[in-house]
Amino acid sequence: MPEPTPEPDAAAPPPSAGIAPEATGAPPSARAAVLPSAAGPSTPGPGAAGAVGPSTPGPGAADAVGSWATPEFAAEAGRVVETYWPLVEPLAAALAPGVEVVLHDLSKLPNSVVAIAGGLSGRTVGAPATDLGLRLLMQDDPPESIVGYRTELPGGIVCRSSTIFLRGDHERPVAALCLNRDITRLTQARDLLSELIDTPAVSGHDREETFYDSVENLTDDLLRRAIGATGVDVADMSKSDKTRVVKDLEQRGFFLIKESVELAARTLGVSRYTIYNYLNE
Repeated sequence: MPEPTPEPDAAAPPPSAGIAPEATGAPPSARAAVLPSAAGPSTPGPGAAGAVGPSTPGPGAADAVGSWATPEFAAEAGRVVETYWPLVEPLAAALAPGVEVVLHDLSKLPNSVVAIAGGLSGRTVGAPATDLGLRLLMQDDPPESIVGYRTELPGGIVCRSSTIFLRGDHERPVAALCLNRDITRLTQARDLLSELIDTPAVSGHDREETFYDSVENLTDDLLRRAIGATGVDVADMSKSDKTRVVKDLEQRGFFLIKESVELAARTLGVSRYTIYNYLNE
């Protein structure tokens, strides 16, 4: 799967004045814009100038290109477009705000956009296919769909885009239904939340922090951790083990607590003077 380009298959708002439907059977009263059957190339939308075909077609690619011009292909494309055309504007309205729906008639390449609603990319009916769409169509077996890929529009608009290829009764896609959702603000919100909840490492410090409801719980926990770090029961500890415990307690700030020396001595079964000796070693 090629990496999606910054140019989405996003679309533009339908023209305010209705354009005569083509012979695909699109209802004359429909509100989404439809490309007239005799329409020539129109002014491309944003980014359309970058649409290019593959430089080296793969096996079978030449046949695929030729099939787009056959009467059979055009007839099937017209039938499929007629079926999906009424969905374009209702889908855009149902998924609004910030969603654009585009219908491509692939028999009309390169100016394949025949219906568009939602208005994100600035394109109009008659705009060309995107470079990604052309690359996918040049594959021997184009995918049924690609869903949820990231695209970017001029002006910093970020979209989550999906392309659904429609084959009808033809072996290759004859049309494509594309959806582009503006996720710019969602992306900004995610970045802001990430910034607010990020907990970067603090060099040289343990990032764990425990909250206690009493000094007794604090000292008990510090003793438990220091003793547990040796892996030896207090009754079986050697002088070396007890020295390690005292040094560990010192690093944990245990001896900043009032009467902590006496507490450590009782826990380890030694005198308070022995604790001082361990600290001085």
